[in-house]
Amino acid sequence: MIPGGSGRWKSITSSSRDISWTRSWRRWRRNDVKWGLDARRKFIWEEMSYLQRWWKDASESKKESFKNLVSNGQLEIVGGGWVMNDEANSHYYAIIEQMTQGNMWLNETIGFIPRNAWAIDPFGYSPTMAYLLRRMGFENMLIQRTHYELKKELARHKNLEFIWRQSWDFEETTDIFVHMMPFYSYDIPHTCGPEPAVCCQFDFARMRGFMYEFCPWRKNPVETNQGNVQERAELLLDQYRKKSTLYRTNTLLVPLGDDFRYVSVDEAEAQFRNYQMLFDYINSNPGLNAEAKFGTLDDYFHALREEADRVNYSRPGEVGSGEIEGFPSLSGDFFTYADRQQDYWSGYYVSRPFFKAVDRVLEHTLRATEMLMALVFGHCHRVQCEKLTTSFAYKLAAARRNLALFQHHDG
Repeated sequence: MIPGGSGRWKSITSSSRDISWTRSWRRWRRNDVKWGLDARRKFIWEEMSYLQRWWKDASESKKESFKNLVSNGQLEIVGGGWVMNDEANSHYYAIIEQMTQGNMWLNETIGFIPRNAWAIDPFGYSPTMAYLLRRMGFENMLIQRTHYELKKELARHKNLEFIWRQSWDFEETTDIFVHMMPFYSYDIPHTCGPEPAVCCQFDFARMRGFMYEFCPWRKNPVETNQGNVQERAELLLDQYRKKSTLYRTNTLLVPLGDDFRYVSVDEAEAQFRNYQMLFDYINSNPGLNAEAKFGTLDDYFHALREEADRVNYSRPGEVGSGEIEGFPSLSGDFFTYADRQQDYWSGYYVSRPFFKAVDRVLEHTLRATEMLMALVFGHCHRVQCEKLTTSFAYKLAAARRNLALFQHHDG
């Protein structure tokens, strides 16, 4: 987007749960509060392991409300895997298993099939994961943790959105569209624009009365009201415009979340209430040439693809794709990850060798069991085999879920 021109901003609210990183399942279930969404508010959810635990304890009315939010597009399930898996150490078989386990539970329980992947926290990205996602029916994906110098180079040429192509796929059958987040992290200080000291002022969960730390830049958020809404909206809009110069289209994605966020009604209300007042001001002033609203990841990609159909953003001599016009195609991987000052995140490639070995033992044991069960299903048609099938199905599901937890990027 050209600064001063018109643009559309989609603010996507989310919360990264991270299985057993700093909170166990039980602690999360004990502390987290369930809250609702009104018509203008939207949210995305990624990991099915937590959702399945919540579902077990939820009342029928809450389950029905949840399904309604998903069906009307206010709540989008992204990825749908049991966890957000690591992409450096995990074997492709284990990745397929954890994605299958999560998406099967999601489809059987809620009747939803994701089409957009959300991977904000793995420490680098593999083309194998992009290939698997495309073969699973995904159309778009979002990534975050790539080398900081690579981000600078892609941003310089407005190539942070691209088609990820397998190096051997000359027929473009596995192309998938990718949005790469441009800054240091996925928290609010690093998502609204290039100046974290300004963006942190719009993380309203850092106001007094909440459990989160104040902004380290010593400028903390304040409640939005009629007296300051103009100044605050213009300050936020300035960050949006600066961020938009790193991308090609007039549609901008602005994530609004962090690890273990939206855990109480008060926190969620503070974020939604303040942002809605800011958005209302922006949208009611035509002179600002902007539109801002809450959206899901699907809302963003849908709006972007609609714009790409109308306007061709291709550059001269650029190799694109039939998947979506106006963006370059890239091949290769995004390893090794470094977030700043050549601090490479590579130690986890070789750490915890015992657990890595146990993971592989579980993988091949599970695979052998699945093959044997397939033979049993094919040859056993007698009534006495029915109980065997039922009892083993439960054990296989438990083994798959245990294997899936091993694949978590913080595991």
